[in-house]
Amino acid sequence: MSAQQKLNIIYDGQCAFCIRSLRVIKALDVRGVMVFHDSHDPETLKRFAALRNADVNEAMFSVSEDEPIYRGFFALRRLLWVSPLLWPLIPLFYFPGMSWIGTRVYAWVARNRTRFGCHSDFCSLPTEPRVQRVRQGGDSVHL
Repeated sequence: MSAQQKLNIIYDGQCAFCIRSLRVIKALDVRGVMVFHDSHDPETLKRFAALRNADVNEAMFSVSEDEPIYRGFFALRRLLWVSPLLWPLIPLFYFPGMSWIGTRVYAWVARNRTRFGCHSDFCSLPTEPRVQRVRQGGDSVHL
C-alpha cells in the first residue's frame, strides 16, 4: 500500500461499541489513510460491490486497491500496518497461533457486543429484514 493509498474500513455503524473502538483507531491514524464507511449506508455497498453478500453486520472489513479484502480479525490486523502508532502491536497479532486465537476472540466479541456497551438493536446481529429497513432510511451514526 503506497503512502497515498487509502484503506477503507467498512463497519457496523449501528454498533456503539464498534464506533467507540474505531474512534480510537481513527485518532491513531496519524497518516490519515483510513476511511471509515458505515455498512448500513446504501452507498457503501454500492461502492464496495464485492461486499454485497458479505456479513457486514457481524464483522468489519478492510478494502484497499490491489489487495485482498480482509474480514474481522484479519481486517483489524491489516489496519495496524497503516499507522506507526499501532506498529508495536504487529508482533502480537502475528505471534504463532494468533490467527486461530484472534478469529475466535473477534467472533466472541462480535457476538457479545452488548456486554461491551452496544445497546442498539443492531448489536444482536440483525436478521436480513431488519437490515433492509435500515438501508431504506434508518438513521446511522458516523465516526
